[in-house]
Order: sequence, then structure tokens, then C-alpha cells
Amino acid sequence: MANLETLRAQPLTLIGPATQTLADGGSISVWRRAMEVAIRRSQTASFIAGIAERLGVPVSAIKKPSRAERKELDKRIDYQLKYLDKFTADLRAGALTMAQAQARADLYAGAVRGGYYEARYPSLNQVPGDGQTVCLGNCKCTLDERDKGIYWTLNAGESCPDCVEMAAGSPYAKE
Repeated sequence: MANLETLRAQPLTLIGPATQTLADGGSISVWRRAMEVAIRRSQTASFIAGIAERLGVPVSAIKKPSRAERKELDKRIDYQLKYLDKFTADLRAGALTMAQAQARADLYAGAVRGGYYEARYPSLNQVPGDGQTVCLGNCKCTLDERDKGIYWTLNAGESCPDCVEMAAGSPYAKE
């Protein structure tokens, strides 16, 4: 199984320095471009890892997602970029402190779980990290395959009511 913590750490290597440069007086436009690169790279990496896991092949075997998979990935990236546009507007309006901006920027790293799980389990209508829950995927819930199903597993800390409901509905059918 893919290491979701490794996938989550990847965008932080771009997000942290970009946001620090912004805090040091850098351009919001330059910051936004760096954030977009981080989002595109991390979403693509997590999506390809999910495809590889589903197919039972190494990530290196996935040279190019299918046309349908690419469409799903593009939709996922566009969804994240809409949030980035709102974030950028808030920065330009001076509505955030730099501490708030850093915390909000770091949330993009958590979104890689949704891309991974959507590619790994395309038959599921909802997965942890996809933004469809009250917590918007800011939880640490996971999907676990065992027995004859897929289980929504709550994190050790707080879980939103939507995640609790999804966990109670487990198991979900394997493909």
C-alpha cells in the first residue's frame, strides 16, 4: 500500500518555502504559482499511486493515466485550484495573518488522500479527504480493505459526524 504520509509530505516541500517567501515580503502572484505547482504535482502523484495500487503494479509502471483517469484527475485538480483562488483573494484582501495563511496552505497536503483513495477505489462515491464531509477532509480517516469489504476507519482523535456516519456504513463493497 502507498505510504500516505510520504505522499502528504511531498507538497509541503514546496508549500512551506513558498509561504515563507510570501511572509518575507514576496509576491502573492509568485506564491500562487508555487502553490499551483504543489497542488498539481501532489494530486498527480497521489492519483497515480492509487491507480498503481488498484492495478497491483509499481508506480513506475503507470506511464500515463487513461483518458478517463486523466479527466478525473483534472477535475480533482480544478477543485483544489478553486479553493486556491479563494485563498489568494483572501490574501490580497489582507484577511489573513501569515500564521493563518501557513496553516491554510498546509491543508492542501491533506487533500492528497482524497486523490489516492478516489483512484484506488473508483467505485466509491465518497472517500476520506475528498472534501465531501463536514470536516472537508481535514480529518485523518482512512479506508482499509479487510475481509470482503472496504472500511472507513476513523482517526484516533476527533471525527466529524459525516465521517462517523461513513464509518458506521462500512463495509463498502470491493470492486
